[in-house]
Amino acid sequence: MKLETKVGLFFIGSIVVFAVLIFRTEKLEIGGKRNQSERFTYFDQVAGLNLQSAVRIAGVPVGTVRTITLVNSKARVDVGISKDVPIYADASVSLGSIGILGEKFIDLDPGHSAKGPFPEDKPLPSKAGVSLDNLMETLADIGKNVKGITQSLNESIGGEQGRQKIDEIVDNIRVLTAEFRSMAQENHGAINNTMANVEAISSDLRDKLPKLAQQFEAVGKNLNAILEENRPELKGLMGDVRKVSQSFQGTADNLKVLTDRLNKGEGTIGKLLNDETTIKKINEAVDNLNGMLGGFNKMDFKLDLNAAQWDKRKDSRVGLGIDIVPRPDYWYSLGFASTPDGKINESIRTVTQLDPVTGLPVTILEKNKFVTTDQAFTASAQFAKRIGPMVFSAGIVENKGGGGVELRTLDDDRLRIGFLAYDFTKRDDKPNPRYRFTSSYQFWKGAYIQAGVQDIGNKDLRTIFFGGGLRWKDDDLKKMVGLAGAAK
Repeated sequence: MKLETKVGLFFIGSIVVFAVLIFRTEKLEIGGKRNQSERFTYFDQVAGLNLQSAVRIAGVPVGTVRTITLVNSKARVDVGISKDVPIYADASVSLGSIGILGEKFIDLDPGHSAKGPFPEDKPLPSKAGVSLDNLMETLADIGKNVKGITQSLNESIGGEQGRQKIDEIVDNIRVLTAEFRSMAQENHGAINNTMANVEAISSDLRDKLPKLAQQFEAVGKNLNAILEENRPELKGLMGDVRKVSQSFQGTADNLKVLTDRLNKGEGTIGKLLNDETTIKKINEAVDNLNGMLGGFNKMDFKLDLNAAQWDKRKDSRVGLGIDIVPRPDYWYSLGFASTPDGKINESIRTVTQLDPVTGLPVTILEKNKFVTTDQAFTASAQFAKRIGPMVFSAGIVENKGGGGVELRTLDDDRLRIGFLAYDFTKRDDKPNPRYRFTSSYQFWKGAYIQAGVQDIGNKDLRTIFFGGGLRWKDDDLKKMVGLAGAAK
């Protein structure tokens, strides 16, 4: 049997096997819906929650989001939860997120066993979680309060005249304290005498009760003498207090003039407070920050690390793929790989043979074709668009222009069958474009196996390959890209 016939039979057999897997895999019960129970709940809003988002208990994934629909102005969310997780009558759910920029998930509180099982036909009670929008509203309220405080300070202290009046108030207070200090020093001796008399009275009360009335009279006389002696100072003190009150009245009048000028927009601070352009710029900056954080919060980063053995070339291919996913229906794919690139070479040599007619030796040129393999580092960058189960892609494929189509089916796109075409230039070492048939099946979490045929259109380069890989989401990469964007 010819090699072309073998390859064709293998190709047809692969399609039949994968078609059977598509319609029959659910009966194998390999991680399908049969291992999960279906539950549903309602939220007022589910911004940032996507299909296949995780359902977690204490941070541990126990299920995924299956559908999100709008019912009576509320979001109905259907989830699949592992049958190994019991759910009791006091269970509840809420929306959570991994950090500020992390992906949204449903946080499940399974309740307590004493309450009994939760009915499967009733919605799980939901609680409103703390979202980034609520946080931004709180920050906006704080900003308004800070603005009110600064506006009050600006109304009280504004312009050069305001600073001058505050300096006058400080000078008046300094003069007042100096006068109080001087008065206290002048009456220091009188105060000491008064304290000595008080001590004498307390000691006499214990020993000389009969003379208590006389001592009180003596004390009265002494107090009268002190008042007579310090009467001028007391009058001066009252005059100083009157001056201070007059100064405070003048300060209040000055503050009123200052606030009137600020309200009219006079002076540097008054213009700043009444300038609508400044407020508009601050609002635009806050809106831009909200847009940037929201965009990174919705974006996903998926990684694919794979390796495959190329049968005919006795070598292997190792690759790393990165998908930047702004929305579930389109994404940008980057790929880097070390590929055993096959090339057709031709050798010519001189051979002497006997002529079958004459029996004489003749010299002829013998041409032989052979394939050499070189490990080449290649890069790919494609735009992918999803329409239903079909994914169409185009861009750079292994350093050459190309595109492809892929069928993705089963839960989480576990089964994928695709066709890729690239490198349409015609060369002696590669006469036809390169066509690649690919297939993969994800059998456990992110682990998958793959198989296919490379260089279908070039007979001498055609080879079968098989291998496996891992697919996963990288939240750390999302955070790093988000922080880099915020830093700019």
